[in-house]
Amino acid sequence: MIEEKVEREEVPKREKNPGYSVILLGVVSAILTMPLFMLLYKYFPTLSINLGDRILRLDHIILFLAIFFLTYYLVKKLRMVVYIALIAGLVALTITNFSGIYTLDNLYHDYSEFLYDLSQHSLRQKFSSQEADFKKEDELRAAIDYNNPDLRNYSASIAIKHFDDRAYLSKNRKWVQFFSVFKEVYSQWKYVYDPINEDYYSKSSETLSQLEYDEYFKGDCDDYSIMMASCIKAIGGEVRLVRTIVNQNGKEIGHMYPEVKFGDTKDLETVVYLIKNIYFPEESKEKSIFYFQDSKGFIWLNFDYNDAYPGGKYQSEVRESEIII
Repeated sequence: MIEEKVEREEVPKREKNPGYSVILLGVVSAILTMPLFMLLYKYFPTLSINLGDRILRLDHIILFLAIFFLTYYLVKKLRMVVYIALIAGLVALTITNFSGIYTLDNLYHDYSEFLYDLSQHSLRQKFSSQEADFKKEDELRAAIDYNNPDLRNYSASIAIKHFDDRAYLSKNRKWVQFFSVFKEVYSQWKYVYDPINEDYYSKSSETLSQLEYDEYFKGDCDDYSIMMASCIKAIGGEVRLVRTIVNQNGKEIGHMYPEVKFGDTKDLETVVYLIKNIYFPEESKEKSIFYFQDSKGFIWLNFDYNDAYPGGKYQSEVRESEIII
């Protein structure tokens, strides 16, 4: 009796716990996606829609999903290579953490910054621009003697007087120094009126010399703006001085204030987070960050003395005239 040999087809082994494998791949992909997303989202074009009082950032959703699915595909195809890379990344993070190059504190604040709801904490100010010529512009510019050696040295010293121990939390060290200058000048300023019917422009170096008498600067809004502009300019910042009209007790009076440039709308997300959570949390508590966006899309923060933090509320919606220092 001839026994027929039946060739049995080899049945491929089924992967054990396919659901568990999918979940593991998803978790690993998500872990890899977040740091890549944090690096790339600021370079992705802004796409958003308004949902009442909230803004839905479509660019965040699109970019995150694109990175996630691409990462998932690569993890699935090159699983071992990706796992090795992940382990290497964790080792590198451990090394940078203990060496102080990029700590877990940095990582925490980077993720917190991304998750921060910008729409609830910032307010773009709408202005009425009159585009008038800036009165006494030459006299004003001459008063901003930011290249005076004493003024320059003073500016450099107060730039690192505050927040230097937390400067590593900002991606741009200049911003921290601008904040430090604001805090120091604001805290030392005492308002003193000009002589009647006169606009006296005190040079910033002259205002600096007032510290010889006591611990305070003295002057009106013009003198404050000149001093703030000089200090910011002396440490590499860009400043805009704005003339406006303020209604005070039913009477319209002139006012001047400084604005400082902080980058574009992508930078605004970081700047607002830093002010509200790191450098001025108490001063800005339950308050909005006000800013002006120019025709090129750059963001300027109000550095007036009306609030104890950068980005305080504007005293007027009128922009009578303005100059960039």
